[in-house]
Amino acid sequence: MRSQFFAATGMQLRGTFEKRRQRRFEGFKIVFPILLAGWIPSILTLIVSYTILRDTLESRILRDRQTLIQLVGHLVGHDLSRSSGIINYYQTLPEVAKILSAPNPTPAPQAWLSSAFYSHPNIDGMFFTAPDGTLIASIPTAPEMIGKDFGASHWREQAAASDEAVVSPVHPRLSDKRLVTDIVAAVRTPDRTILGYIGDSVLVERIGRRLSTIEFSDRFLFEVLDQNGVALFANDFKPNPSATSPEGGVLIKEIRQNKIGHFEEHGNLYSFSPIEPTGWVAVVEQPKSLAYKPVHDLLGRMTVLAAWLIVLTAVVAWLGSRFYQRQLESTRRIEREVIFNEKILANMPSGIAFVDPTSRRFRQANDAFAQMAQRFGDLPPGQEITEATYDDVKIAPRTAIDRVLSFGTPFQLVEHPLKDKSGMTHFLDINLLRLQGPHERIQGVLYLVEDKTRDVRLRQELIGANAAKDQFLALLSHELRNPLAGSERARFGASPRGPRSHPAQRRVGSAFD
Repeated sequence: MRSQFFAATGMQLRGTFEKRRQRRFEGFKIVFPILLAGWIPSILTLIVSYTILRDTLESRILRDRQTLIQLVGHLVGHDLSRSSGIINYYQTLPEVAKILSAPNPTPAPQAWLSSAFYSHPNIDGMFFTAPDGTLIASIPTAPEMIGKDFGASHWREQAAASDEAVVSPVHPRLSDKRLVTDIVAAVRTPDRTILGYIGDSVLVERIGRRLSTIEFSDRFLFEVLDQNGVALFANDFKPNPSATSPEGGVLIKEIRQNKIGHFEEHGNLYSFSPIEPTGWVAVVEQPKSLAYKPVHDLLGRMTVLAAWLIVLTAVVAWLGSRFYQRQLESTRRIEREVIFNEKILANMPSGIAFVDPTSRRFRQANDAFAQMAQRFGDLPPGQEITEATYDDVKIAPRTAIDRVLSFGTPFQLVEHPLKDKSGMTHFLDINLLRLQGPHERIQGVLYLVEDKTRDVRLRQELIGANAAKDQFLALLSHELRNPLAGSERARFGASPRGPRSHPAQRRVGSAFD
């Protein structure tokens, strides 16, 4: 007995602990979904931000930088192309070929250069040279250089190999040591023999002045490199005082090896664009951290936002669990009451249903109503009552629900006769009531059906028994009150209404008399 008692007590305690454990972890049913709903998007946002979004923004920054440096290269190329167009025009001019083909130098070349130079405001010098590169005439004039090499090493080889004007690397001009570039073209005879060279000079400071008129961000460092990698500008588009640049040589090698338009070197981000057809390159330089600073700022803000979302999600999950526990207790209490009411309604013999006011479908109905709908309302056996409409159940008249919904007047039929599928007549009480909310909003119609067949039949049997009793008592009272009434009726039936003509009638009448 003692062991059985302890075993039963242990089972009870185990069941109590299991219920408490289940109730303790019921709050996590709402915590985990909230945490997953908040944390997963936040984490995915961070992953997307540090992968796809970062790569997209960085590529967009590189494209914008490429567009910017292409604009700078276009401006420089436009200045040089105008000067190249002048030289290309004079290269084929017969007068120039005539001047260079003269056997002895004369003042004609210098006079012609003076007239041609001052008619073109976008050039800073012009010159004629012999086929070997020695100076014939120049503007500005340099009498001491006549017959001497005029920097032919910078442009002679390229000009001799090309039919168009070529742009030389930058170099100090011999007359004033200012940094210039020469645009030179070879003047040829019809048989392709070189008579000499004609060229003009463009100061680097002229190009720099035009670029300085454009407002660029101070975070960019623009540079233009010639064919040898020499930088044209120092700072603020001012001419570079040094004609050599080791750093520019390294950059020009990297640029020639690179084909994508940008590269990284020593923590700096370089974007470049060739200046066609000069052989020069426009370059923009910027520290990588500064170039990608908008991306890093955005990623930092996204990280802070995601962290706040994670924290707020945790707080909301905790508050939601507390609210869920209270709601769960309230729901359990309501469920107990609902189950109790449903059991009462399910066991009631009367049929109860609730009709939707719009669709006319049965939202709820107990088993008694469903059985009555199949017995009396011609509802198919396989169809659920919640799938049927008011018109499908032919118990109450079709127009009754319209009157109830429109006017609110309850509809009632007392002991309404209906036949079931076997042909037996039943008597039903039918009631339709309109239900309204607190704001007079129609919520539906309450459909009540009660089978009164047993009461009607009992009442009819009682009425029949009572009538038989009354008839029996009346007959008995009459018999007791007049015992010779039978003989009198026999005599009356035997006597004719006229005179007694037959002997038998006379004998019967005399006997009664």
